Amino acid sequence: DSIKSVTMTFIGSSEVLSRDWWRFFLQTSRGTLSYETWFLNMEIIRFGEKPGEWLLLPNCLIESLFPERHNTPADKKFNRGIMVQNDTLKKNLVPMILKTFQLLETFRESPEGVNYSDLIQRNPDIPRISIYRILCSLEYLGYIRKDEHSNRYELGAKFIELGRITEKRQDIIRFSLPEMEKLRDKYGENVNLIKIDRGEFVTLKTLEGTHPLRVTHLTDRREAVYSSASGKAILALMDEEERHNVLADLSFKKLTPKTVVPKERFIEELGHVRKAGYGIDDEENLIGVRCVAAAIRRDCGSPVAAMSVTGPVSRMTPDRIHTIAEDLMQITAALSSHFYGFKPAAAE
Repeated sequence: DSIKSVTMTFIGSSEVLSRDWWRFFLQTSRGTLSYETWFLNMEIIRFGEKPGEWLLLPNCLIESLFPERHNTPADKKFNRGIMVQNDTLKKNLVPMILKTFQLLETFRESPEGVNYSDLIQRNPDIPRISIYRILCSLEYLGYIRKDEHSNRYELGAKFIELGRITEKRQDIIRFSLPEMEKLRDKYGENVNLIKIDRGEFVTLKTLEGTHPLRVTHLTDRREAVYSSASGKAILALMDEEERHNVLADLSFKKLTPKTVVPKERFIEELGHVRKAGYGIDDEENLIGVRCVAAAIRRDCGSPVAAMSVTGPVSRMTPDRIHTIAEDLMQITAALSSHFYGFKPAAAE
């Protein structure tokens, strides 16, 4: 009822004009620009000082003019899901792309496919016209397809092609496993495959040692990046900007008397790790446990993951650590070259 009582101006074909042009027009002509509500496939904004001065604009234009309006609780949850780490990323987020991937996440929950009404119901924060346009675009590009019999949208051939590329990269566990088994059988200690994903320490695979007395891998225990051998090996080979972003989000706490802190001292430690080619955790994460690790590298030299050997200090003596480190560096260099095309001379 309230909508009928105000004067609205309908503006069509607004996509042909740039976002900056519209913002300039609205702000200079009336001085005030504010988002109010949405109505059907259009949205209403108020401009000017007087009540009842409204514009009725398409959603696509509103999303450009008011990116902050779309930062709904659902959007915030989605943003947390992709773990935006720094201001540079936040400044360059594209709202429509975030919405596109939010819709695609729905297919994870429904591998059999979803229909249009399901997508609307599960994504109430995205306007219907935006959902429709996203679906049309993805279908046109081949990333989704519509089953004419069930009216359900399914992932298309393009996603299958991308999945094969991702699967090839994820094969790191498969092609590393034989080498991990050789290390485990040779030394009888735990062998781990580790990666750092946006500042998080992720264990891809662990082979427990053969000794009766061995370090038990605790899946619910989060190992600190800065106090682990794998963390050191990976961080040492990151480019400066990426390493800075990871370290900026870490709280350097002394977990044991041997933990390398503060951050400045840890950065200095990374220089030694880079020169040596491997990292050591000398009871820095857990008293009584030592670990040594070396990184697997891409063709450009950046680290993919790290392989490590962990054991009690009674067996992980300095001489034995050095021997294990030599084996680790040889194995990770071979994996880096064979599977990722890494050439040391080209990367240094």
